[in-house]
Amino acid sequence: MPSPSHHANRRRAFLASIDSPVLLMAGGWTSRNYPANWFPFRADSTFLFFFPNPEPNAAALFDPKDESVTLFLDERTPADALWHGPVPGFAELRKALRVDAVEKRADLQKLVAKKCGKRAVRSVAIADPRATAEAAAITGERLDFHSTASVGDPDVLLVIARLRNRKDPDELAEMRIAAGVTREAHTLAMARTRAGIHEQELVGHVEGTFARHGCVPAYNTILSVRGEVLHNHSHDNLLFDTDIVLLDAGAERASGYCADVTRAWPVNGHFSPEARDVYDVVLAAEEAAIAAVKPGARYRDVHTLAARVLADGLVQMKLMKGDPDELVASGAHAAFFPHGVGHLLGLDVHDMEAFGDLVAYGKGRKRSEQFGTAYLRLDIDLEPGMCCTIEPGIYFVPAILRDAKFRKLWKGQVDFARAEQFLTMNSQRGFGGIRIEDDLVCTPGGREVLTAAVPKERVAVEALVGSGVA
Repeated sequence: MPSPSHHANRRRAFLASIDSPVLLMAGGWTSRNYPANWFPFRADSTFLFFFPNPEPNAAALFDPKDESVTLFLDERTPADALWHGPVPGFAELRKALRVDAVEKRADLQKLVAKKCGKRAVRSVAIADPRATAEAAAITGERLDFHSTASVGDPDVLLVIARLRNRKDPDELAEMRIAAGVTREAHTLAMARTRAGIHEQELVGHVEGTFARHGCVPAYNTILSVRGEVLHNHSHDNLLFDTDIVLLDAGAERASGYCADVTRAWPVNGHFSPEARDVYDVVLAAEEAAIAAVKPGARYRDVHTLAARVLADGLVQMKLMKGDPDELVASGAHAAFFPHGVGHLLGLDVHDMEAFGDLVAYGKGRKRSEQFGTAYLRLDIDLEPGMCCTIEPGIYFVPAILRDAKFRKLWKGQVDFARAEQFLTMNSQRGFGGIRIEDDLVCTPGGREVLTAAVPKERVAVEALVGSGVA
């Protein structure tokens, strides 16, 4: 867990970078089906960046005028102690958290008005709609978590992004632990794989591993023999001997820092000739993209490099025709690789994605309008301390490869007859898809692969599959 000095340093850096008061909200409990049956509480990531173990309903006022941080918490009552146990008092928390004051949450609006007077107060929209509405009422801003244009003042968002993008040793230590737990979950799922079980059984092994280590899934676990469905959260398919399992799962620590890893493996422990070729091309693309991560590298160029390696491999497999560079330039590679090569990673699995392209693309850069490349989540120049994923893949998606529009667009570049063989193999279930994903931190000398211990060499994967089946 990051040290108290870590959070205090982050708060000081934030205060030094803003010119007017900023109100941040942690968010509160969300009911699952009736008011007292709550989902597990998870604070907003920016609030979690500045405060360890935030309480539900917490708020914080950062005031650069006197360089103060005031934390607002719910009052302590006997009823709370009865149902939830004793919690530290305000004086104890003020000292432990190294903030200037801790006040009653019920007095938030009154005390913000008193302290800030006529000065403009800014805030940031969060997933909790009630907290966002309250922040909007206090600040007078138009805040909407689901509209990147209204998440918050651009200057405030950029300050937060600059701080959150540069991971320090405390943060990287948390991400390395999350990576270790994720490695255990992935290797257990591989070892327990066998034909005749449902996907959900393997999901249980994955998420049970997270729970044993005090972690939760960083996002809804993707485990499917339908790997061509990029965000497939259905786990009711039966595993056949000739299927390929795709697992995209990562652990999240109590600190909020997380991992995001994808691996793919054959149910029977042996890649077919076609699957072997696809897997090797994807792995080559991933390794090339990883090697390109370094300070100053433009992330779009990393994506293009991965796409070029994939296109070259697809030509070798006679699924595409032509020069790989021209195939990528025209966007034809998206017939098999219809997404970006990765994204930022940290306290959010898609870190700060709610802030939109202001952070993910930066000044003067816009998303491509080309199918596939338009889904590239990141286009900034990498800097030391930034964490990102690298996750190329090859998929055989019927909705793409059988679409008349795409067949006309990529005529002469994609061998649709050859692709149809992959769509109908495996007793008409189709090939599916293969993606390989790792987590990286950009370092002064290049990069560190935080998830390097998760097996991905084809021989190592084949040896592991089914090894834990009794």
